[in-house]
Amino acid sequence: MPPLNPAILPAVSAVRTAADRLRSVLPPSRLIRHDGLSAQLGVDVWFKLELENPTGSFKVRGAYNVLAGLSEPERVRGVVASSAGNHGLGVAYASKAFGAPAMLYVPVTAPQVKKDGIRALGATVNDEAADYDVAMVMAKAHAAREGIRFINPCLGLDLLAGQGTVALELLEQCPNVQTVVVCTGGGGLLGGMGAVLRELAPGVRVVGAQSVETAAMTKSVRAGRVVDSPVTPTLADGLAGQIDDDALHIGQSCADDLVLVTEEELGDTIAWLHRTTGMVVEGAGAVTVAALRHGYLPAPSGPVVAVVSGRNIDPSRLAQLTARFTG
Repeated sequence: MPPLNPAILPAVSAVRTAADRLRSVLPPSRLIRHDGLSAQLGVDVWFKLELENPTGSFKVRGAYNVLAGLSEPERVRGVVASSAGNHGLGVAYASKAFGAPAMLYVPVTAPQVKKDGIRALGATVNDEAADYDVAMVMAKAHAAREGIRFINPCLGLDLLAGQGTVALELLEQCPNVQTVVVCTGGGGLLGGMGAVLRELAPGVRVVGAQSVETAAMTKSVRAGRVVDSPVTPTLADGLAGQIDDDALHIGQSCADDLVLVTEEELGDTIAWLHRTTGMVVEGAGAVTVAALRHGYLPAPSGPVVAVVSGRNIDPSRLAQLTARFTG
């Protein structure tokens, strides 16, 4: 495993600074034990409920830390970002808090609940892009044209420092944790948490979870180079998109393992979570639980903590899944 690159991954001191900024805005997300999975796996299994944050995911942490670090003139000019939805919600929330205009580029396929939520927070939404990667190209071009800050959904020291606050909280809530399962797309949460865990708890096993349709990170890490991944329909829309060399470094240096769940397993888990806990969890947030439920981490060392991040699923999609997966 390569050493952490300080040009890509934040220092723990930067994560602590982000935690100080967030303390008065976001209470620590809850950590709850799941009795059923604990019995199934024979170790304590806990859920870190990032879906209970104001925008429904961990993304608000990094976005808020970025906006907090901008100068007042930068905020007045505004920010632009690309997103599958949850990053956009985080940027819109933080921009509203700091009085900064925000422009979000999202794919046309983004769930309506996410697009509506971004607009409700006062940001402008462009949803003309065919997919996530096209949205990023459009957002970067907008930033260059207007001379404003582009907030990458998965990269940037200030963004990752905000995401890393999840790990600081986790180590306080469960100091004897042995395995952490992280929802993984472009590597923002994996990088932020991994930077903290590698330094403060190097014995903890970090597992990134993806779906087979959002496997750019897994394919690239296994190949040792960036591998293009086809854009296909997925329940885990929040994890979709390609990665680049910086994200590949995050996967190589922060994940002890990467696992893939099928769309069928993911849909079944979304319905199971809703049926057994009442939680509304989107695919990107349920992928960690699906990995545990369906045996992708055989005999894990416990306690195990699964980050559950993302409650922004269209109600019609949730109804379809709960009707289909009833057992």
